[in-house]
Amino acid sequence: MVERLLVVLKFILAILLLPLVIGTVVALQGETAKLAPDLQHAILHGTIAYVLMKFFVYDFDAVYKYGQNIVGACFQFLKPLMNFAPYVIPIYTIFLVIAYAIVKVMGKMGPNNDLAPVFFAVIAFSFAMHIILTAQDLYSKDSMAGKPDYFFGMALIFIVDVFFMALLLNLAVSGFSFVEFFKELSVSSAKIYTMVFKQLFVR
Repeated sequence: MVERLLVVLKFILAILLLPLVIGTVVALQGETAKLAPDLQHAILHGTIAYVLMKFFVYDFDAVYKYGQNIVGACFQFLKPLMNFAPYVIPIYTIFLVIAYAIVKVMGKMGPNNDLAPVFFAVIAFSFAMHIILTAQDLYSKDSMAGKPDYFFGMALIFIVDVFFMALLLNLAVSGFSFVEFFKELSVSSAKIYTMVFKQLFVR
């Protein structure tokens, strides 16, 4: 009985998180749309490149799991976080954003040697890899009917991951504002919650 209640609760929480998932996507797209066109194209191409690689060439699962092991080792003294952190922290993406920031500070992003689109494509590639393989891993580990753990866990992880990425980009990329990202996230999510509430309870 208790187990069934937990399953129902997880489904309800996953549904409640859905507007926040949509809001994070809208907010992230809104801020990346403010970047230079070549950077926007690089993000799109990097994301598409991973999807094509995964389904037709190589899924980078071994690379992903190696990164998970690194994160897990970093949190081995904090048992509650040891199992959760590898899913939440996109380790390769973090390293790439840091590398981008370092190269930018060193003045290597000039007009005759512009590495920014390359960095953005690889960053997008790594983040897409993290999200897709995390979803795949969580899905395979949830043996319950309806996959309640998967839907709830993936929704929560996606929100945290995008939030984390927005913070990193705010620090490393000029033109990307975490404040504006958070405002758009709040507005978009609130609109969806309000619309659903009116549909269900306001006649």
